[in-house]
Amino acid sequence: MPHFYARKIDKIAYPISKDGFLFSLIANNIKYDDNLVLVRYRDFYFFFIQQNRGDKVLVKYNKHLKCSSIDIVKKALKIYMELCNADVLFHNLNQKKDKENLSPYLLSPTKENISNLYKKSNYLSIEIGFGSGRHLLDLAQKNKDIIFLGIEIYNRAIEQVLNQIKLLDLKNLYIINADCRILFNILDSNVADSIYLHFPVPWDKNPSKRVFSKEFLKECERILKKGAFLELRSDSAEYFAYALDLARDFHLFDIKKSINSQARIISKYEARWKKQNKDIYEARFILKDSKNYVNNVESNFNFTNLDIKKILDSSDLKLFGDNYFLHIKNIYKFDNGYVLFVLFGAFSAPSKIYLLVNNYGNVEVLGDIIKTEANIKSLQLIKKWSVNN
Repeated sequence: MPHFYARKIDKIAYPISKDGFLFSLIANNIKYDDNLVLVRYRDFYFFFIQQNRGDKVLVKYNKHLKCSSIDIVKKALKIYMELCNADVLFHNLNQKKDKENLSPYLLSPTKENISNLYKKSNYLSIEIGFGSGRHLLDLAQKNKDIIFLGIEIYNRAIEQVLNQIKLLDLKNLYIINADCRILFNILDSNVADSIYLHFPVPWDKNPSKRVFSKEFLKECERILKKGAFLELRSDSAEYFAYALDLARDFHLFDIKKSINSQARIISKYEARWKKQNKDIYEARFILKDSKNYVNNVESNFNFTNLDIKKILDSSDLKLFGDNYFLHIKNIYKFDNGYVLFVLFGAFSAPSKIYLLVNNYGNVEVLGDIIKTEANIKSLQLIKKWSVNN
């Protein structure tokens, strides 16, 4: 992650701006020794974390609030170093080129953006966790009549593929930075012709983090068209057996499996496993029939004014529903209000946002809210601390 270490940094008055970057505020954690610096640039916003580390100061990008371009973050950190007159010991902010990678093919995770993809073609193919992008880029190059959607959580992988989209002049490949376990909830039913899940992290010691689960299969069953498929490739025999065992309860899937079948294109991970003479397991889960699904999720949610005193006086900042929760994990104080770091959503796939609450209780949301049923229901729990409650 972009960061720098300094012997010391000067205090500065906020807000302060330079070269289009607005450093809006600094907020102090009310329990721990760290601060948040809010940065705004064009339509982007993100936080730096500022911490004392012994006789040094660490300033780093806060990955909980995603920025679509790491180069923008690096540029902001460099400017912040200058403004604070930082006595820098180390940084990793060098850039090969002065670029920002603001690509029209990087979409925010909204239902509207995804719905627009359906209008571009009758065919939609999805890859989850595309990594280097070899497989996804090859498919997009060879199938210009199909719209491809890549879902990835790692910025470096996303930036690499966005660069390739530009170099190859691809018009049919779009990227979303999101957790597919959450994003799939807002996709329409019976829209996808294929879903690829190649070499997911097995999480043998923490199975709850696995992408492949009963909930995931239910969503794939809903999203896929009749005759469409979910393709899994893995080097883990344990993970593969686990996936097959789960899928046997889904009678709408016809399962075709193989070992060491020749891939259309070999990813860098698969090439590594082959050099180690590891077996590669593959399964296609073909949907034999589709169903009509009704989505009754209430998608509208507005934050009412919050009573910050109620929150500060609360002995427990965790609230629970049947299969969802809300947790105000950290609270930061700044001159005109508070910043709340909030975890919420389904237990198996939580989301994160920051809430900027001014001294009058008005709320600004920083971060993406994917409007799933669990997310909306969990956010409604925060009304416990509203002014009018």
